[in-house]
Amino acid sequence: MTTYKKIILAFVICAMGVVGVQWMRKSQEAARPKEKAPTPVEVAQAKSDAIIRRLTVSGTLSAVQSVKLHPQTSGKIVKIYAEEGQLVQKGDPLFKLDDSLTKAKLKEAQANLAFKKEEYSRAVKLVEKKFGSLQLRDKNLAEMQQAEANAEEAQVRQDHTLILAPFTGFLGLHEVSVGSYVSEQQPIATIVDLDPINVDFALAESHLPFIHVGDPVDVTIEDFDILPVEAKIVAISPEIDETTHTIQIRAQLPNKENAYRPGEYAKVVVVAGSVADAVIIPTICLQRRGETEYVFTVANNVVTETTVSVGLREGANVQITHGVKPGEFVVSAGQFKLHDGDVVKIANAPTASTGPAKK
Repeated sequence: MTTYKKIILAFVICAMGVVGVQWMRKSQEAARPKEKAPTPVEVAQAKSDAIIRRLTVSGTLSAVQSVKLHPQTSGKIVKIYAEEGQLVQKGDPLFKLDDSLTKAKLKEAQANLAFKKEEYSRAVKLVEKKFGSLQLRDKNLAEMQQAEANAEEAQVRQDHTLILAPFTGFLGLHEVSVGSYVSEQQPIATIVDLDPINVDFALAESHLPFIHVGDPVDVTIEDFDILPVEAKIVAISPEIDETTHTIQIRAQLPNKENAYRPGEYAKVVVVAGSVADAVIIPTICLQRRGETEYVFTVANNVVTETTVSVGLREGANVQITHGVKPGEFVVSAGQFKLHDGDVVKIANAPTASTGPAKK
């Protein structure tokens, strides 16, 4: 073999050796697991503060008192005393029925009563003078009492021809006019008491332990009020709806100017529980797996999956009753890619990396 061929062969062998070494290095690097880069996240710090759970629900206004007026006797309307929409006081006359017949019956009953009283008085005097019988006296007494009852009945029938306001309120639209013949079954008008006015709304049964008679609520009438008006709860239904699992609640709202009307829509804000010294974190920190709620706490740039128990919720915040302490940092963004023990890079709070390690 010539010297030239030997040089060529040595060069080829060296080249193959270099290629083999590089291939082995690459193979080893490929086999070696790659170190995972820190996951970028944002965090929020748990704080101790008061939390109030405010619930916003829809409500409807209703009258404290509202009744359809019916005559208590049949007859023809001869006079209407109050205008439609007029404010009337309790006892004010509203409608008058023809009383010509009832007035005559009353006079007859009163005359008969006067006669029976005179007969009874004579019978008593005769018994006292030993000229009359007890039997006649007792008969006259019974007849007098019957006449009294007849007179009272005639007076009631006469009174029923004048329809009075049962309470102070606004008279609704008339359903009759002068000359109309009405019966006991026929409504002739409605009277409504507007001050105060009811606000009826419903809450989930789970909130019942936090609601009490006398509690204030904020009420805003849609397209009417700019600021809410305070009302007070006056009644809580004793029954829970089996279908919706809600409970009906009634509050009363001042209506001195009679501006609000039954049937109007209202927005009601109810305070359903409060804690003066609660551990609070943003609601977006919470994660759920089945029935379990958890968060990722951060200490020394390492996350720990921590199961938590939650309490009240208010707006964008939630109370943590177990699992997180005030001052701890909780992942608020980027947690969907995390696993327990992952290393993270804090994007919004560098001081979080110096937090205490979770024991």
